[in-house]
Amino acid sequence: MKGRNTFALFIFSALFVFSLLVMAPAALLGGALDKLTEGKLNVSDAKGTLWNGSGIVLFRDNTQFIVLGHYNWHWRAAALLEGQVEFDVTQGENTRPMFLRIFPLKRQAELAHWHATLPAQMLSLLAPQLRPYQLSGEIDFSTDSLVFSSQGGYGKAALDWNHAGSGLTDIYPLGDYRILIEASGQDMSVQLSTLGGVLQLGGKGKTVPGRGLEFSGTAQAGQGDQYVVLTALLHHMGPEISPGVFSFGLAPQ
Repeated sequence: MKGRNTFALFIFSALFVFSLLVMAPAALLGGALDKLTEGKLNVSDAKGTLWNGSGIVLFRDNTQFIVLGHYNWHWRAAALLEGQVEFDVTQGENTRPMFLRIFPLKRQAELAHWHATLPAQMLSLLAPQLRPYQLSGEIDFSTDSLVFSSQGGYGKAALDWNHAGSGLTDIYPLGDYRILIEASGQDMSVQLSTLGGVLQLGGKGKTVPGRGLEFSGTAQAGQGDQYVVLTALLHHMGPEISPGVFSFGLAPQ
């Protein structure tokens, strides 16, 4: 009889703990992200549960928070059979699912089939030297697969910077640009090209481990009389290396 009571108590305790985990509030995700990212990421206005919920993802940049968008997530229990924790994720009203995969044994996380809209301020995270330019616009971030681990990042991603602007000029928008990123461990290459607009930008760079992004490029006005109205901005970016063409660069800190 004692053994039967002990077994019943064990089953009850297991069910109780399981129910707590299943009904764990989504707000716990914000605390977990805050701890894992050392205060860089958090979730506001969280609703639902830890496994099936929604919230506004925030990135902390110095003393301010940058809103990364409203996300919905749903845990896929079947992925446990493959040794991974997987969430279906959608942003805002976009119903096309993205996937966040976590591999606990490998200590890796993957963004798969990801497509999200981010504020242009996120570019300052790649290169803090860009902060004085007060960048504006939207970033369409997309990748088929981007893996993060303690050894660095692996994969390719595209950042389409649309309706780009700068607080250093009243001209808006300056144009649309594409930034291609390729990561392999601690190494990351960056390539910038212009999709269209009054300001033509191009260049390439790479990360210097432990120091940041090293980048060199050129800037020039598009066709017409845009050179006159862009003169101040172009001279601020760097020296004129040929008629109407200015060089600019970012040095690792």
